[in-house]
Amino acid sequence: MRSQTNIFAFTIITFVMMMLFTPEKASSQSVRVLVPAGSFHSVLPEVEGEPIQVDSFFMDETAITNEQYAEFLRENPEWRRSNIPPIFTYDGYLKTWKSDLEPDYEEVGENRPVTRVSWYAANAYCSEQGGRLPTLNEWEYSAQLLGIEDEAEMNRFSSKLISWYSGIDANNLPEVGSTGIETTTGVKDQFGLVMEWVADFKPIIADEISLDCGTVGRMQTLNSVYSYAASIRYITRMSFNPKITTGMVGFRCAYDESDRSDQTKHEVTL
Repeated sequence: MRSQTNIFAFTIITFVMMMLFTPEKASSQSVRVLVPAGSFHSVLPEVEGEPIQVDSFFMDETAITNEQYAEFLRENPEWRRSNIPPIFTYDGYLKTWKSDLEPDYEEVGENRPVTRVSWYAANAYCSEQGGRLPTLNEWEYSAQLLGIEDEAEMNRFSSKLISWYSGIDANNLPEVGSTGIETTTGVKDQFGLVMEWVADFKPIIADEISLDCGTVGRMQTLNSVYSYAASIRYITRMSFNPKITTGMVGFRCAYDESDRSDQTKHEVTL
């Protein structure tokens, strides 16, 4: 256990050093939307003091695309497939791309979410944009701002969500912005496209949780179809480690509200 802890600590230190000493370069920005401050109920039974309060923040309207990530790699060669240190990723990193800088558009199509990117690489991309990965609570809070008032309609949506989680087709991903699922603040595709990295994807309780019916049942503190779907999402995400490179996981970036940008699309207050 101590050996694993030391390896992880060394990896984090190396990662931070790479981030600090990478020169800043201009790169394109995604459209950012403001997610206003608010609160939500988590499906995690161990969380005390609910509802969870979330400060306002900006988040990318859509997931990061292959095209955007290729531009990042052109300006940051240390994160290319041939250069990235193995402590930051598994061998599957961008394995479906034709080369370091060339996604296989003939195979996956254009304007698709970039996947097979490790948590470390996703962090590096967001840092280059002046942002960061959203926290778990930011992502979950935003995802619940669907504006669905009718319980029956919410149950139908949640049932479709459960089906989607059980069979994400990583080989046939749709374009970003195409799912038709949009929050009241304008964030698109948090469901129906890919799962997404968050900064703290593995909370402290994660080591005690596995993806099984019993665990999902114990997490049903909210007693709704949506909370069941959310439980599957939480537990699946907890099973990740920061080096995985799966075709079902992409990412988008978040930004502190003080980091305002001309790319802002909406400013919403509650």
